[in-house]
Amino acid sequence: MATTAGYSYNRVINEPDRLTGTQKVAVLMVAIGVGPASNIFRMLTDVEIEKITIEIANMQNISPRVVDDVLQEFHDLMLAKQYVMEGGLDYARDILKSSRGEKIARDLIRRLEAATEMSAFALFQTAETTQMVQFLQNEHPQTAALILGNLKTDRAAEVLSNLNEEIRGDITYRLATMGKVAPEVIKEIEFVIREQMGGYDNESGLSSGGAHIVANILNAATISTERMVLEEIEQRDPELAEEIKNLMFLFEDILGLEDRIVQKVISEVDKRDLVIALKGADKSLVDKFAKNMSNRARSIMLEDMDALGPVRLKEVEDAQQRIIQRIKMLEEMGQITVRKTSDEQLVD
Repeated sequence: MATTAGYSYNRVINEPDRLTGTQKVAVLMVAIGVGPASNIFRMLTDVEIEKITIEIANMQNISPRVVDDVLQEFHDLMLAKQYVMEGGLDYARDILKSSRGEKIARDLIRRLEAATEMSAFALFQTAETTQMVQFLQNEHPQTAALILGNLKTDRAAEVLSNLNEEIRGDITYRLATMGKVAPEVIKEIEFVIREQMGGYDNESGLSSGGAHIVANILNAATISTERMVLEEIEQRDPELAEEIKNLMFLFEDILGLEDRIVQKVISEVDKRDLVIALKGADKSLVDKFAKNMSNRARSIMLEDMDALGPVRLKEVEDAQQRIIQRIKMLEEMGQITVRKTSDEQLVD
């Protein structure tokens, strides 16, 4: 009885969700026929051809439903690629959301991104979350940190939120303190990934760790995950925890806050800090604050900005940071929120 990746071929293949990527390619090659398949094979490596032909040889009975699903998936990916080429990734994502729904669009974009990546780390972009979590929890925390740091931010946040609490903080701390990684270490980890999950033979530069990587991931993670991870990092390294916190919300992010929140911020911050902070800000951000003030307060602020004259960059950055810290304090007190809540959260 022939088996591949735990899948038995002594019966009709009628469960498309259980097929691996290589098995789906094999189904596609059978479906399009010898002529078109041979043309595609000319563009593949010997290793890829060998893997696909082995799968084809093992396939004896393929249900029409499987063929339809594989062809539909291939068509969707090609369509997504066309949209990306026409207007970029954001354009493709918007079009796919409106036509296929958010869940399918997200999956297609992830698959497309993984298909265009150049390292074995891209495999995690299309793997099931449970598979990724199980894989990382069985690896050394340093290895898990390196892999996590090379995922797309939203994917890394999703995985981080599902890791066991006892290892989640350790992995994130290692990611935050990670520097440059030796090429031989990267190659070794890529080999492990390919062995466990299949992969590509391409090479590319990989991002190192650091506070900014962790900040981006935590920004996209759930609030409970964010708080737990930051608490553990703070116990180990208070300065690092503070650096990550400072990176998690930028002064420019105020532009995306609701007007009522900006009004609350205006009432809470030092007015001189606001004047200095806005001296180095984009006009759109100045306008954001101005439109949320009374006519009198707006006039006073603009006059003070004009009268202030040149200001050192460090003074501007310090004032902006004090305002950011006040915003975070207001959020911790539950008076405002600068984070989007999950659509799945329920309230009484």
